[in-house]
Amino acid sequence: MNQPPNNPEKPQNEQKKEIKNVHGSFLHNIDRSAILTIIGVILLFSSSIIVTLIAPRYIDTTWTSPSSPFQVQMYEIEDPNLYISSVATGGKNLQYVHHLKQDFSLLAFKEDENLRIIAPKELEHYITRFGENELKLTSRLLVLREPSIALKKDVENLRSELEKKWDKRQEDADKKGPEKITYEILELYDPNQRELFSFDPSGGIIPNWVDKNYKILDTPYKQPYHHDNGVIYILNPTEFKISPFKFGDQERWRYDKDGRPVKDVEELKSPALGFYSRKELIEMGEKIYAIEGCWYCHTDQTRTLIQDTVLNGSDSYPAPPSSANEYIYQKITFPGTRRIGPDISRVGVKKPSRDWHESHFWSPTSASKGSIMPAFQHFFDHDPRGTSKNQIGVPNYQFEAIYQYMMTKGTRITPPTQAWWLGQDPVNTMEIITGNKKK
Repeated sequence: MNQPPNNPEKPQNEQKKEIKNVHGSFLHNIDRSAILTIIGVILLFSSSIIVTLIAPRYIDTTWTSPSSPFQVQMYEIEDPNLYISSVATGGKNLQYVHHLKQDFSLLAFKEDENLRIIAPKELEHYITRFGENELKLTSRLLVLREPSIALKKDVENLRSELEKKWDKRQEDADKKGPEKITYEILELYDPNQRELFSFDPSGGIIPNWVDKNYKILDTPYKQPYHHDNGVIYILNPTEFKISPFKFGDQERWRYDKDGRPVKDVEELKSPALGFYSRKELIEMGEKIYAIEGCWYCHTDQTRTLIQDTVLNGSDSYPAPPSSANEYIYQKITFPGTRRIGPDISRVGVKKPSRDWHESHFWSPTSASKGSIMPAFQHFFDHDPRGTSKNQIGVPNYQFEAIYQYMMTKGTRITPPTQAWWLGQDPVNTMEIITGNKKK
């Protein structure tokens, strides 16, 4: 810093004033620089907020809104009401149970080639008969069961009539089909309950979805999602019942259609039954993905680069590039930048097999040769009794959580009827990756 020259001819007071002026000017410049820096930081921060949070709402609304009603219903309707637990004796087989609620859950009672439904006259209009094109849905809480003893004669007559018609059709068509077809006949009844649990033998992975040729019989509609252009529904629900049994020196349970109903959600989630909702498992899986550091090596974004869309696509169609609306139901997002391992943003479509993921987490090199991914054997429990046929340990809730989380990747962008991997692509993937999408 330059000091004013010490001029002996000037009075000492004047020299002090000059020194003070120089210091004051310097401090004034520092204050102004600090203020300008603060203003610049505020402007930069405000600009980033505008660009990332506000501008997309006006430039492209898909960035801040769900990609489809299907995505909303999966996260808000299906996941919280689908419960998953392992079977009573251990192993990798699972039980899937739907929580049905009066005036909330949409149900369909539909006949097929091998199933027929009988019902009291006041309930017959809820049944979609075999050959009818329009699917009937209702939020009235009804379920199917084995016909009561009082209906035994009616069931026998119906089965005999159906078998005769089958034989007649085979003769007329001169076909050599099965010599005898077995018909399942169930009864539709009203349990007079506000909520109960239904058994899902299909595994709950692919939900039932309909967006055309259906009718909701309720007037007026009971829930906002009933107004969507397409709805998730439960097909032919039967009540989930259980029976206790001894397994060694332990009390266990198993599904038994002649057993007792589960009382409530608290019992379903109790340690004895051990059910988690899929929503809970997905949220746990997201946390496990963060804690285990999976995001160090795996990105979660399909970029607009053609190689990304092709690599993450199916055999028949490229994958749509990632958009912000895919992540709106996540508490943590992991777009990432390093691809030491494959991108996971479409893994729910590319690798849906539970068996593949079990093998991969147990021993990554067994599924992907040359993989440097560490083994995650703490996702599995040992079976000291040797009752499990599984060679890689018994998957525990950690595996189920990470698996359910992975299965959300790429599978909820569009409904199954508009699946991008089948080329029915409302998000215009080809236009996006070629740069020809019109706003």
